Amino acid sequence: MSARPLRILMVSAEVESLARTGGLGDVAEALSVRLAHLGAEVVLVTPLYGNTKRPRRSIWWDGPVPVRTGWGPDDVRQFGVLESVEPLGGGERTAAGGSLRVLLLHEPYLFGDRNGIYADPFGDFGDSELRFAALSRGALEVAGRVWGYPEWDNDAGPDVIHAHDWHAALSVIDARGGAPDLGDGWRRPGTVFTIHNLAFQGMMGESSLDQLGIPRRLWNDGILSHKGAVNLMKGAIILADRVTTVSPTYAREMMTPKDGFGLDSLLRYEQNKVIGVENGIDMERFDPATDRMLPRNYDANSVVEGKGYCREDLAREVGLSEGGPIFASVSRLTQQKGIDLFLYILPALVARGARILLVGTGDPELEDAMRRAAARYPGRVAVRIAFDSDLARRVYAGSDFFVVPSRYEPCGLTQMYAMRYGSLPVVTAVGGLRDTVQPIDPLRETGTGLVSWRVNPTDLLVACEDAIELTYDHRSHVAAMRRAMARDSSWDRAGEKYLQIYRDVARRY
Repeated sequence: MSARPLRILMVSAEVESLARTGGLGDVAEALSVRLAHLGAEVVLVTPLYGNTKRPRRSIWWDGPVPVRTGWGPDDVRQFGVLESVEPLGGGERTAAGGSLRVLLLHEPYLFGDRNGIYADPFGDFGDSELRFAALSRGALEVAGRVWGYPEWDNDAGPDVIHAHDWHAALSVIDARGGAPDLGDGWRRPGTVFTIHNLAFQGMMGESSLDQLGIPRRLWNDGILSHKGAVNLMKGAIILADRVTTVSPTYAREMMTPKDGFGLDSLLRYEQNKVIGVENGIDMERFDPATDRMLPRNYDANSVVEGKGYCREDLAREVGLSEGGPIFASVSRLTQQKGIDLFLYILPALVARGARILLVGTGDPELEDAMRRAAARYPGRVAVRIAFDSDLARRVYAGSDFFVVPSRYEPCGLTQMYAMRYGSLPVVTAVGGLRDTVQPIDPLRETGTGLVSWRVNPTDLLVACEDAIELTYDHRSHVAAMRRAMARDSSWDRAGEKYLQIYRDVARRY
């Protein structure tokens, strides 16, 4: 093995500390940080959006970086590169010799003038394919500036290109011969493509091939063609050395017609390179003993008193009356997340004495349904239409039970955050929810949450009623909270597994 560190180019549309809408950003950041601590040399590339939280300390690279976005001579955009020089989520350099450099690509029209990642208050952006093609190709260009261009030097360039979701798929496709302006040396890095959500595949019309400068042979060979359209995710699945996803159960579910979103047959064909790696969370940042967002800190030994204080404070903050366990949900409001199932059973839960808190934003119809529920049950149901990460932490600490009723869930992070704070999750038995939440058995003194074995309101209500019953057994309830808080949800195992995947595909190792 080479004496120098393994070089990883990480490409993601979201990074948790900078700009995110969900778990993709959490994973891109936490995994990059963990890999650096394990001794890898990581370059994480992401756009500089108009709503990006800019690093407090950063420097601009000298001169622009040209990025091709089409075939014509005018289809070359000049990108600025802003490099963070402050620690991201835990530190940039470690005793193991690893490092993390965070590079933000700046181009006003595509990113800087957009007050959002995929959409703004006026709706979805209509040119996502152009914007994220620029991200994918820009990432390869800046990697060449950092490590040298591999067509010039056998030891230059990254050892592995790790692309996250369809937004970064072209970085794999181009490196594997999809960009004639790149030299053959770019075929040398190993490639890993991670599917965070199979429902979003980067579908676009055939004309996009010429508009984005993608060789038509990839369409003619069937690599990108899918049901009459271009499918970037399909191309990355075919061309990548390894395809990972964010939980073992979801890796199996993706290969079924029910959850494969039209790519199940391809994933079954490529199943020997598909690996499910369970996500982790940053257990140092999400720690009720030190979290500054909480009105009172606590650990497993003081969880009863600590959560009791946080529960009362949360109830006052959101306008819930006294009495009864708090069932909470913090979620994007989409059909996938199953919030409509939770809304359906609210009357029964309120009748049982429960209090309900719903936090999220998204589908206007679901937002309106949440408001109606709060108006119907004042003091028993509270709603916040918001994306508020600080409030989310107070919800984890102040709720008794955290409901995640997803119809499908590649991994999910909120249930792991909730367990870290001693809020017992109530989840459907899908994807990563099934992998991370062990059903509570008071007699055996095992388990960390309640499970709805089928995705329907009836089974979800049964799981919530079991949760209420658990509160009547104080000793079992407290023991379950402590087991949940003690669960190892760190990135340690996942980071080691990814390092092994990288070594397997890196041509030099």
